[in-house]
Amino acid sequence: MRYKVITPPAAEPVSLADAKLHLRADGTAEDTLISNLIVAAREHCEDETRRALVEQTIEAYPQAFGDPLPRPPMRDVLSVVYKDSSGVEHTLTAGQDYLVDIVHERLVLPPRKSWPVFEPYPVSPITIQYTAGYDSLPKTIRQAMLLLIGHWYVNREAVGTVGVEIEMAVKRLLTAKKARW
Repeated sequence: MRYKVITPPAAEPVSLADAKLHLRADGTAEDTLISNLIVAAREHCEDETRRALVEQTIEAYPQAFGDPLPRPPMRDVLSVVYKDSSGVEHTLTAGQDYLVDIVHERLVLPPRKSWPVFEPYPVSPITIQYTAGYDSLPKTIRQAMLLLIGHWYVNREAVGTVGVEIEMAVKRLLTAKKARW
């Protein structure tokens, strides 16, 4: 499913101070580099887990109502809009037209309701805006980020087998507790 981040995270899940402590880096000369590594590590972990690690606003374009939404965990649905064949937008009302299934990361119907029947507009007929991200980042994901930050900080160019070992450690941390996320 196609989606885009409308409002990026306001803060990173690993602070500059925590990353510098992990790196044993003193001073401020490399703060910009370390800050960029934090962002890159978060983005990498989000791509690997297919989850939003910190609060951000996402706009998704499902093909049908009820499809699971990308980048969970979902926090709040902001709007649900669809376009009919004429391109006219219709907005659904939370609680009345749909309910939010946080467990399965999708919208569901209230009792005795049905999804709108319409001839879809050719391009992105359904648009759902929502916030997603953890209240508290799982420690395994945080550790994976710190491993990546440390590895990239020390190895500022491509590396051979050491890179594979780090990659495997990060993948293991990111998949270890997937069922509990």
